[in-house]
Formats: sequence, C-alpha cells, structure tokens
Amino acid sequence: MEELEKIFLDSYSAYSDEIFRFVLFKLSDREKAKDIVQDVFMKTWLYLSKNGKVNNMRAFLYKIAGNTVIDEYRKRSREESRNESLETLSEEFGYDPAFDDTDSLIDRMDGEKAMMLIKELPEIYAEVLFLRYVENKSISEIAEIAGQSDNTVSVQINRGIKKLRCMISDKYKNV
Repeated sequence: MEELEKIFLDSYSAYSDEIFRFVLFKLSDREKAKDIVQDVFMKTWLYLSKNGKVNNMRAFLYKIAGNTVIDEYRKRSREESRNESLETLSEEFGYDPAFDDTDSLIDRMDGEKAMMLIKELPEIYAEVLFLRYVENKSISEIAEIAGQSDNTVSVQINRGIKKLRCMISDKYKNV
C-alpha cells in the first residue's frame, strides 16, 4: 500500500497543475476546474487501490479528466460554459480597466481572443491545439494522451490550424 501511495503522490506532484490547466481551458471556470481535478485524483486513487497499476499515468489522468469534463458539459449547456464577463477577466487574468498597462493588456487580450477562437473549434482540434501550443506537448506526448497515432495527431493539428486561420480570416476580413 505504501508503494501505491508513493505512485499516487508522485503523480499528483507531477501532473496536477497540468491537469488543472487542461480542465480550466475546457470549462473556463476556476472553481469548477479545481473540483474536477480533485475528482480526477480521487478516481485515480480508487482505481489504483482496486487495480494497483497504471501503465501511463499522464495519459490515464488526461482520460479521466476529459471524461469528467464531458460529464460536466452534460450538466450544463455549452453556451453557458463559454460566456465570460469582465468580472471573470478581472478574477482570472487580472484585468483592471483602471490600470494603464496598455502593451501588456493588448498582449493578454490577443491571447484571450486566440483562446476564445480555439474554444470555438470542434473539440477534436481544440484539444490538440491546446496541448501543443499552450501546454507545449510534443506530438508523441499528445498521441499518447489521446490514445492515437502520431500521424493522426499531426493531421488534427494541421486541420485545426487551417480551421483557425479561416475563422480569423472570416472574423477580420471586414475590419
């Protein structure tokens, strides 16, 4: 049992922040993301205590996190999960309209716009683009997490980028 505890604690130390960012990206709700990460690790502990072994802990945690997020989506509408207010920007990203840090604000807002556009992509593309460009995962790591081949992940990334470019082009062609 001590060995299982060590495996669990090491996994928590190594992957909890990564899983939190993944869930936060999916839900845009910091408190709900914290709850889901807690659920992910609780489910992991229960699985380990019953079965004793996981071959690839990172992929296992991402799979549980993804399934738990899907369960959350089922509880609430997608539109509700994508709405962000000024208050959310203030709490999550430190946006304060009274503070004049224009360059930093523009950079942050450009990043936020990019994230919002990525969230509008079909989930299959949004997830791989998030893992690749936000989490800086290699194609092999993403393939391992997604349970797909490197080639499939590469194709999804390329298609996601093409769709993102089209969205940007359509959104800003009249500007």
